[in-house]
Formats: sequence, C-alpha cells, structure tokens
Amino acid sequence: MLAISYDIAYQWQINLRKRLESMPSHLQVDLALITLLFALPVWHAAAHEVSCQNQNLLTYLDGVGRTDGEGIERTWSELNPIAWATKEMGRGARADAIEDKVDHHNWEKNIGQGTMLPRKLILAIDERDRQVEAFKDIDCTLRTELKKEWQAKIDNWKADRTQPNPYLPAGGKDGGPSEASIHLALMKDEAEEAATGGRKLHGSSVTSFLVAGLQLEESQCRIKREARGRVLLAADQHERVQEMRIAFFSKLGRWRKLQAVYMPAAVRELEEDEDARDADLPPPNAEEVKLYLPSGLRRADQEEGCYKGLPAMEGRLREGQCHNLLKVLRSRLHAKRHLLNYRDESVVGQRAATRAYTLIGRIGERVDAVSAKYRRACAALIALRGRTACERFRELKASDIQLDEKREVDAKVRKKLGSIGSKFRRQGPALSSKNKSFSWIWTDGGGPGDDEVALHDSMAVRVEWSKAKACKERWEEEVELLREEMKRVLRFLRWRAMWWESQRGRRTGQVSQESRRTIICPLQIWRCLSFDTL
Repeated sequence: MLAISYDIAYQWQINLRKRLESMPSHLQVDLALITLLFALPVWHAAAHEVSCQNQNLLTYLDGVGRTDGEGIERTWSELNPIAWATKEMGRGARADAIEDKVDHHNWEKNIGQGTMLPRKLILAIDERDRQVEAFKDIDCTLRTELKKEWQAKIDNWKADRTQPNPYLPAGGKDGGPSEASIHLALMKDEAEEAATGGRKLHGSSVTSFLVAGLQLEESQCRIKREARGRVLLAADQHERVQEMRIAFFSKLGRWRKLQAVYMPAAVRELEEDEDARDADLPPPNAEEVKLYLPSGLRRADQEEGCYKGLPAMEGRLREGQCHNLLKVLRSRLHAKRHLLNYRDESVVGQRAATRAYTLIGRIGERVDAVSAKYRRACAALIALRGRTACERFRELKASDIQLDEKREVDAKVRKKLGSIGSKFRRQGPALSSKNKSFSWIWTDGGGPGDDEVALHDSMAVRVEWSKAKACKERWEEEVELLREEMKRVLRFLRWRAMWWESQRGRRTGQVSQESRRTIICPLQIWRCLSFDTL
C-alpha cells in the first residue's frame, strides 16, 4: 500500500496512469502491484469543500496513523528565512548554501531521533487512551444491530468510494434541513406557543389541573425571556409584556381554586409566603410568582398534602417532557450547524448575510429556551423521584450543548504531534482547537429509532460514531507505527556503525593507517546515536 498526501490529489490522480505511460520504461511502475491511496494534507484540507474533505481526509485512511501529511511544509518553513540571504548570490553559491542548510536540517533530525520519538510515543499513547474511552462512551449507548449496520456502510465505502460516505449525513448539503423548512418550523413553533398561551383552563380533572400548571410555568418563562436584560423596554415591548402578565394572572386565579382542592399543602405554603412578605413592597410580577406544583413542595408534603397519585402523575408528565425536549434540542442544534455551514460556504452580500445571522440568532434563542426547559423538567423529576431514579436524564451543562461538529476533536494534539522535533512550525488554522468528547445528548436512549422524527438524529449519531471510531483506530495505528519506527531507527543506527567499522580494512598501504583514524570519528558518532536512542 502506498498513501500519497497532496493538496490537489483529487485531481492529480485522474490522469496518473496516462502520465506514467508517457515516462521512460525504467521509470514506469506497475500500478497493478501497488494499492494507491490519495489523501489531503491536514492543513490544506480546510480550503476544500466539505464533500472533498470527507472523501479524501487522512483520518479515514487505514494504516496511516495520525500523520498530517505536512512534513515537507516544515522543511520549507525552515528554509524560508535563508531566502533573503541567498537572493544576491550566484547560482552555484546559492545551491551550496541551500544544500548546507538542508544537510544541517537532516543532521539535526537524525541526532534528535532519540528524544523526538519517545516524546511522540508518550503523547500518542495518552491520546489513544482518551479517544478509546470517548468512543466507548458513544458505542455503549447504541444497539448492536445499529452498529453492525453502520459498520457495513463504512466497509462498503472503503471498498468503493462511490458508495455513500458514512462520515457525511445523507442527502442535500450535508444532509441538513433547508433554510425554508427551518423558517417554517420556527413559525410553526411560534404559532403553537401563541395557541398554548391563549388556551383557557377547562375541566377539573387531575390531569387537566397538572397540564394547566405546566402551561403557567411555561408562560412565566416566556415573560422572563421577553423582558430579560432590558432595563428600558420599547413601548410596544413593554405593552406586550404587560399583556402577557395580565393574561397570566387571569389564568392563575382560576388555577389557584383547583389547587386548593388538589393540593392543600400548597395553600399553606402560599399563606406562609404572604405572611413573610414585606407589606410595603409591591406584589411580585407574574414571572416571580411561585406556583407550588407537587415538585415544588417538600417530600413529606408531596405525600400528605396532595391528592393521591398527584406527584406520580407529574413525574410521568415531566419524564415525557425530558424525552421530547432532548429530541427538540438535537433537532435545533442540527439545524443550527447546517445554517452555519450554509452561511460560511454560500452566503454572499450584506442582505443575505443579515438574513442568515437573524435566522441563526433565532435558532440560538430556541436552543437556550429548550435547554432551560429541560433543566427545569429534570430538576422537577429529581425532586419527585430522587436522583437515583432519574439517572437516565443527566444534568445538561453548557458544555453538553454541542453542535454535531464535522471538525476533528483531536486536531490540537495532532498538530502538537507533528511539530515535535521541529524548530519551525507552519502557522495556519487547525481543523479545531477544541479537545472535547462527544456530547451525551446525541446518544441518549440507545440510539435513534426508525421514525421520521428521529431521521436527523440518526444521521448525526451515525456520523459522529463513525468519526469517533476512525479517530480511535488512527491513534491506535499511530502508537504501533511509532513503536515500529523506533525499532527500525535503532536497527539502522547499529547497521550504520557496523558499516563504518567494515570500512577500516578496505584500504591498504601507506594511507590505510590515516584512513582508519579518520573512520573512528563517524563510527563513534553513530554508536553514540544508537546508544542515545536506546
């Protein structure tokens, strides 16, 4: 197998066979005896389209370890400073100066093998272990039949690159929803919110009472979002907030009457709060009112001061909320990632950019709202059932709210690995500066199902599972390649020392004694290098 890393490898490989046929016969190579693989150097890959990157990335090439394909760039970076020094030289002097610089570069690389390779190996082992654990976190949450199906997709693509790429979501530009569909979904959400906010309390069943309480809780959150961070509201905004507060209190009054029937303990809590409130202070705003749902009461009051089974019923509603909110959160994040890629690659002009930024901002607000609602539902569920009974619903941290990234999670370590042993480093953007593992929100529930709602979730999890597996395998290969390289370097140094030893007896006569003394110096050098490498 021969892997060729080249910036324009995707085009260069097309006519490779024709060019070989036009070369002299002693330079021609029988390609039937070689498995040729082409890939993009890591630093240069960022300038290519997403489809080209994922088709020719070194990360998805078996057997190359974690090489970045940018070795020649580091040599050029070291040669660049002598350009000014050699600009005024003649052709011969300039060639000698460059040759001396390259010889010195090679010599420093040779004498540094003993320290460079162990440093690389330590770094590679540490990152391999980290990537193995990160992959296990994803892999253990998925169904066995799902993993077999996805592995078959990877094997088919490696055998035939015309097959669908398992490292890309299927369909469309990165498989994301269109801008129009995202806009329509946002409008639909707003219409549903308006309808929910205007729904009147009706009926007196326990379920209706609890659902109405959850609606009031959501109304409070909407009022907070509307007035959040605005000291001086515009006239229309202030009017809208006041209308929302008035509508909330109108519904709250009717709900309190039902609460007195189903939750006597909540009535006692309200009376205690009223007695403790300073009479000189104004009453709290709608968003500051305590509702005292069963989850807001003490554990003893949940059992004794509520209608029988009321806390359990809220627990079931909260569990359904958590399930649904995770699906909505994944959908919103996937849509945001798609719009960000679309903006970066396709949006041109101030008008289009402003529209894209506005839409991305609206989706960001939706993500924040859904995240806050999940945290409330999860906290309520823990208050009702306890932490151990709610282990499936983890705490949602800010670091967990990640886009289904296409960028490589180990790019920072990979860049450090390539720069070990080099005094000059190629300056340029890495694929990612983030060193993070895959967020649990994308694998919750043992992997997505087959229904249409889970389609985008399924693609996102499949892509991230495939990428995590490829990354793990490349770091495992890197460790094995470094160990093999250390063995071969040591064998070469020993062979080179033995070769110089064998040169002692090649000359005879008067010059032989002087030749033997001359050979002692390089012989000792190669023996020292061999010892240092040990």
